Amino acid sequence: MPQRVDASEISNDDALWRRIVNHPEWISADGLGGWRVSSAAFLDRRSGEVSVHWAKLTTQTQALAAYPDAGLVEILAGLPRSLDLIVAYDPQVDDPSHSLICAPGDCGVSKSKARKLAATARWLVKPQNIRA
Repeated sequence: MPQRVDASEISNDDALWRRIVNHPEWISADGLGGWRVSSAAFLDRRSGEVSVHWAKLTTQTQALAAYPDAGLVEILAGLPRSLDLIVAYDPQVDDPSHSLICAPGDCGVSKSKARKLAATARWLVKPQNIRA
């Protein structure tokens, strides 16, 4: 995994969007008749890096285009930074908004930090027919 650098061009007030897979591991009942994002949505067991979109460079339609059954949540870039995580800009040919939330070094985002990210995530688009 390459060494990531925090992107100074992404301000703490910039929105980051995370696609939420319509899967019971990623979505849980909130106890109030609604749904919340699980910490699993902010963990990546392969790379340790959490893929997000820098909202100002895309649209909700573009972010969900290839994922019609997914949802979309928003956090501000300052939150992962307040948890000593890095927000790295990682544009791809097919997605100029692609960015990453990752820990310094090779340790990945911890479960406790993923819980904090999930707790503040705000639904923009809820998946249709949630399978929780």
